[in-house]
Amino acid sequence: MAEIVAVAGVPHTPGFPALARTDTAAGADVAQRYAAVDEVVERADADVLIVLTCDHINTFTPDMWPTFAIATGDGALGPNDDVPGVPRTAYALDAGVGATLHRGLVGQDFDPVALRDHSVDHSVVVPLHFLNGRGLPVVPVYLNGMVAPRPSAERCRRLGRVLRGALEALPGRRIAVVASGSFSLEVGGPRMLPDQLYGVPRPGWAGTVADRLHRGDLDGLVAQTTERRIEEAGTVAGEVLPWIAAAEMAADLSVAHMDHRQGEGHAFAAWGPA
Repeated sequence: MAEIVAVAGVPHTPGFPALARTDTAAGADVAQRYAAVDEVVERADADVLIVLTCDHINTFTPDMWPTFAIATGDGALGPNDDVPGVPRTAYALDAGVGATLHRGLVGQDFDPVALRDHSVDHSVVVPLHFLNGRGLPVVPVYLNGMVAPRPSAERCRRLGRVLRGALEALPGRRIAVVASGSFSLEVGGPRMLPDQLYGVPRPGWAGTVADRLHRGDLDGLVAQTTERRIEEAGTVAGEVLPWIAAAEMAADLSVAHMDHRQGEGHAFAAWGPA
């Protein structure tokens, strides 16, 4: 059966790829933080990368908004929104892995949309920019972290468990998983910082999430991740849900790296073999 050899989590701030290429202290810092996660992923020698993420009303629309969706096609174009310095690219997907995960979820009472032809936004493109230098085939898996009502944290944890079980149908595959997103983040709302395109309404909550993940306290994190807390933490704070699913998929791994700084709304993390 397939083996999950690494799990990672990173933010997907659209400006980070361009910033990381600048000859500045901030650029070097961002590049180093992603590189520390990439080192764990590279060392795992995976052959496919599953990206757990939330779309930002770029791939889907409010008129057609799935709670869960899985890419089952052979390729996807992206970004379908603005990522400075990242040209529109054709990404190779692993249709076989996507179809296997789709069947596995349906067999366990999940009803994900099967995406046979779709494009991806910065929530997929930014992690791939930093963590997929070998050009591995990818399987995007979408969780609704944006539009209420969202799936509960417990259901997203179960999603991770079912995804892990579905991989048993893939003999010999080496799987890396990446959770994409932040824990406290306001975009397009009244709590953005002056002269900035974002805000961090609940930095203390972001620190709590990072601490729970670092200590392996997924029970505590799931119990604390209520709809009200997500709403308080920012307009896109539901991005914590892919992290919860990914942490469940990392159940057999150990925390290899956890980088969260006080005041930030995100973290850079990786799990690898004990």
